Amino acid sequence: MAAPWIARVKEMLRASAFDFGGIIVFYLLLYTIGLKAAIAGTIVFVIADAVRRRRHGLGFPRIYVLSSAMAVGFGAIDLFSATPFMIKYEAVISSLAIGAMFAAGARGKSMLQELVEQRDGAAFANRPDIARFFQLMTLMWAAYFVVKAIVYLWLGEILPIEQTLQIRPVIGTVSLIAMIGISTQGSRLYLLARRLGLLPVTPISPTTR
Repeated sequence: MAAPWIARVKEMLRASAFDFGGIIVFYLLLYTIGLKAAIAGTIVFVIADAVRRRRHGLGFPRIYVLSSAMAVGFGAIDLFSATPFMIKYEAVISSLAIGAMFAAGARGKSMLQELVEQRDGAAFANRPDIARFFQLMTLMWAAYFVVKAIVYLWLGEILPIEQTLQIRPVIGTVSLIAMIGISTQGSRLYLLARRLGLLPVTPISPTTR
């Protein structure tokens, strides 16, 4: 039987695959077939997944809408450009845009808390420590995307575009899996945040729903 943490990572990867599905499909087809196939495949995925979400009442998280819109938008710009300049910078721009959305989504009931509650089908207790914890986690994800954008920009400036396109997917995939793995350690991160004095004091378990 698989260890519990492996099951949690698999579940987070599955959920993230749908939340970032538009961008994942776009890059996968871009690097294997070509730009036109990437755009067409992304549009088909977005339509099919929208139908799936509506049928199962899953809703449309802000991060999902943004990632899908960016994948189609950046691809369309390159498709109608004489020189596909966006290929060099779309990963930088998209990472900054997603980071900005996470940062903006940290206010009030954070975007990350909404995603977790939607995935689990149950809401957390309305407590200040839980709200603050998810706000911090959301800001952690915002910082991750900003750092990734800076790394992508640096690589694009020092390396040829062909080499950059080979390295970026490796960095993006490995770092994303690492972040998802860290995020699955919710209870440990909660206790760490409490020890550091980052959360309001409460005697109730952080997993109370």
